[in-house]
Amino acid sequence: MELFIGVDGGGTKTEAVVINNRGKVLSRYSGSSTNPYVVTFDGAMLELMSVLDKVIKPLASPIPEATIKSICLGMSGVNTTEEKDNVISSLRAYQEQRGLSFPISMTNEAIISLMASLGREYGILVISGTGSNTYGITKKGEQYRVGGWGHILGDEGSGYQIGLLSLKTVIKSLEGMLPPTSMTKRITDAYDFEHISELKAYVYKSSIGRSDIAAFARYCVEAAKDGDVVAHNILRDQARELAETTIALIGRHPELRETEVVCTGSIFKHSAVFQDCFREFLLSRFPDLSFPLGRKDLNPADGAALLARKRYAVDN
Repeated sequence: MELFIGVDGGGTKTEAVVINNRGKVLSRYSGSSTNPYVVTFDGAMLELMSVLDKVIKPLASPIPEATIKSICLGMSGVNTTEEKDNVISSLRAYQEQRGLSFPISMTNEAIISLMASLGREYGILVISGTGSNTYGITKKGEQYRVGGWGHILGDEGSGYQIGLLSLKTVIKSLEGMLPPTSMTKRITDAYDFEHISELKAYVYKSSIGRSDIAAFARYCVEAAKDGDVVAHNILRDQARELAETTIALIGRHPELRETEVVCTGSIFKHSAVFQDCFREFLLSRFPDLSFPLGRKDLNPADGAALLARKRYAVDN
């Protein structure tokens, strides 16, 4: 049996999948972040090795060397040639330690996500999860990116920005600068606060990070679903911000004006308001774009595994 490994390494979690030559998933495992800018390079590599050990463990052991034919990784925070070479060097050392040897392919989150959704490697990918990013890839493989500057310098239309704006909004509501919002009660109930003023002590804890702030986006999404105008405006404004980022991306190449746009990430998944506003803003500028649903049963790690299989087949 030929096996192919796909890895989707993110700033919050890392997922690995093993498929056979027919595309059947044999093993799946999720670990924590493998973004070097989030957990340091050494921390990222330790977690990556742990994830690989755990996704391989359910398979027959020991695994014959010839069984694993290829691995493909799409990892956030790993973009330059030097960064990719460093990851590959670490994987070579891992293979030597485990008595394995197979081709290693490094790509990015855009290509593996497009492969999972559309079964191909070109189009536009817009991500709105904890962070945000936009990628455009032409049929010839030319790659463009706008965004991805992180929560301090960018991340427009991300869970982090929506969460942060939600927190600021409930404080402004408390002080009478904005109308009352149901987000206040949702947050006090969820965090067992007696009063929303306890929010200050919580958010300024040294342990509170980017993902903790992004977690508050859910209360904005829920409130908007129930008709909260203040929450709706946050989502609409952030959808516009992300649309403007995407418009800048589309300006990089004429082919991107009439291609397919894949929208992925937790905010797109859970907020119809955000998704509808984003599409509205984008189509007002580029009416020839399309938004295919794509495959919902595959995620980026599956796309990476399918790409590992495809590239191995092409190379041989």
